[in-house]
Order: sequence, then C-alpha cells, then structure tokens
Amino acid sequence: MYQKPKMVLKPQEQLVTRLFLSPRLKQNLKVLSYSRRDLVNAMKDLCISNPFASLRGAKAEMQNLDWIRSPVKENLIDHLLWQVNLNNWKSKDKQAVKLLIYNLDQDGYLRISLSEIARMNEFSLPELEKARTLLQTLDPLGIGATNLSECLLIQALEINAFNPIALQILRNNQLQLLASPEKWSCSAFSRIELTNALTSIQSLNPIPASEYVNNDNSQYLVPDLIYKVEDGRLTIESAQSQLPELLFDEKAFIIMQSQSGEKEYFSAQKRQYLEMKHAIEERQRTIIRLGQYVGQYQHKFLLTLHKQDLKPLSLREVSQALGLAQSTISRAIKDKYLQCQNQIFSLKLLFPRSVTENISQEQIEYNLTKIFKNENPQNPLSDQQIVDLFNKQDVHLSRRVISKYRQKLGIPNSYNRKS
Repeated sequence: MYQKPKMVLKPQEQLVTRLFLSPRLKQNLKVLSYSRRDLVNAMKDLCISNPFASLRGAKAEMQNLDWIRSPVKENLIDHLLWQVNLNNWKSKDKQAVKLLIYNLDQDGYLRISLSEIARMNEFSLPELEKARTLLQTLDPLGIGATNLSECLLIQALEINAFNPIALQILRNNQLQLLASPEKWSCSAFSRIELTNALTSIQSLNPIPASEYVNNDNSQYLVPDLIYKVEDGRLTIESAQSQLPELLFDEKAFIIMQSQSGEKEYFSAQKRQYLEMKHAIEERQRTIIRLGQYVGQYQHKFLLTLHKQDLKPLSLREVSQALGLAQSTISRAIKDKYLQCQNQIFSLKLLFPRSVTENISQEQIEYNLTKIFKNENPQNPLSDQQIVDLFNKQDVHLSRRVISKYRQKLGIPNSYNRKS
C-alpha cells in the first residue's frame, strides 16, 4: 500500500498503535497493492528464486495487450494535464496552468516565483496568479503550493470540520510553533489543543506528488476491470485472463525432495509458491467485489461517461458495504485501472470527493455551468444568489465554495460578467 510520507516537524516520542499481521496476511495485502505491471514482475522474481515455479502465457499476455494500450503515462504531469483538458476553462487559462505544471518540482510544489515565470514567458503576472489559483483546485490536493503551510492549508480547507486551531496555525504560517513543544507554554492555546492540532495536521500529506512518478518513461495502462455496456445494461469482466499463469512443477518437486535431505528447503519453496498463488487469487476476488459494488454505485457515469454523473463516494462507504478495512480498499484502488467504452480510467476516478452531503465537485461544476449559461447577461447572479439557488435544491454551500468553483471554471464575478 502507498503510505503517505510521515510529516515530522521535530523528533519526539509518540505513542504508536501497531497492528501485527500474520506473514500470510502481509503477503496478501502487499500483492493487493500491486499494479498489474508490478504483479507480473513479482511473479517473475518468484520464478527466478524458486526452481519449481514458472510462468505460462507471459509472452502471449504481452502480445494480446495491443487493444488496450493507452498513451497516458502514469506520472504526475499527465494526471494534471488530463484534468486541465477536462475543465471548461478559457484556452489561455489552460495554457497558463500547463506552463505552471511544467514548472512544478518533484514534490508537486511551485517554488519558482511567478514573476520569474512571467519574465520568461508571454503571460502577465495577473494571468499567472489566476492560473496558480486554478492549478491549486486540481487533484492531488496541495498541488501548486509555494510552501508547506500553503500545501497543508489547501488540503485542510477541503475537510469538513477540520481542527480550527490547526487551521489558524496554518493560516498564520506558524508550523514552527508546533515543532517546538518547549514553547507551547507561551502560546494562547493549551497543550491539549496544540496536541490535537498537531495530530490533525499530521493527517495531511506534505508531499502532494508522492503518489505519482515523475519520470518520462512511457508506460502502457492495462485495465484490471472491464465494464461493458450493452442495451443500457452494465456488465463487468475480470482482466485476470490477461495475466500469465503461475505454475509449480509438482513432479520435479517430489523427486528432488525424496532424493535430498534438505526437506526444510523444499517445503519452504512450495510454501512460497502457495502463498503467492493464494495472494493473487485473493487480490482478484477483492478487486472483483470492489468493481461490482462501485460499478453499481456509479452506474450512470459508466453509461454516459459524463463527469457530472459521478456521485460522491468515500473509502469508508465502500469499506462498510463490503465489510473490509479502509486500508484494504485503498490498496485495491492503488494503481488499478478500468476500461469502459474503449476508454481507460484510473479506478480512483470513481471515488470523487464530496464537497457537501450527496454532491461531488463534478456535479457542482456542471450545475454552475448551466446556471451561468442560462443567466441574464444584463443582470448576472451574485455568488450569494447562486448559494440561494443551491439551497432551494437542498444543497447547502457557502459563498466561498461557490467562488472557488466559479474561478476554477474560469468565470469572473457578477460585476465583470455584466454585459
């Protein structure tokens, strides 16, 4: 499983609760987190170290993948560019955002100054400031931040009921306070309040690019799940048949074991094979269960492929529905892809964040687009009037949220929209 880099503001003792897992369960979880490419490599490694294990169909597998090749690379830049192209921004805004994307460092921060970028390019400083605002609305949260406090603040503002003291510390760029417990007695906050604030901040990701590779090596994306649409009906298929089959030479094993005194060695070789075989089968069962549930939940989107049809879905909801741990769901999603109507998507796409109850950011953007398209250009709606329109639909949003998504869509305020 991908583990978010732990943010350590200063070395200090911490109470850590550890979950002790059996070797077999550890193996299952490790294999579950593999991408298809990593899984095939792990199988090949096993065959190198285990004289009785072999693969069948590996070459055929590679030959049969032409029909599902994708030019998309599994790296941060492509993930961001894909989102930019999906948004209904003005062409020049898109160009400016793309320019900033190419100036991100390997952690996902925009550390080079906008004035320096403006000096070397055709965009003005205000245009680049707008582009940075748009960039910071993209996934992963925190991308395009100029420093650690801003990166964490971007993430914290998207979390409902985030610790208010932690928010204040981030807004005031006072992370150093949390890093110096010996100074806590001089703070206006109690030690308990600061401890809780530190815990909340440590739940955020200090390196937004950590889930993505930054190399330029072109890779092909191979789906783990295939959704088929026929006459408005959705069916799901496993792509397991595209994997090579892991085999064990039982005959050679029996002969060599009977002729050798190293029975412990031979038993270990067979146990190693069986554990990998079981882990692969368990991985497949979990991915299929996940695909069936998510496919049913996001049924409308998979039929239309319209982003506004995506419903908010969290790991916790799926965890409760399937009776699996959230960490298991996270592993099952990591580096997995689905194919639907000849397009390949990351499985993460089916888990849009909820801005408020029962509505995703994609739905908000779609509804806003319709509102702006149909409003009276002589009397454009203010952000508060748009809030009121959403309230009538029992969707409760703040003016700040409306302003954020309006800017993301590249729509000016009501004063500047008036014709």
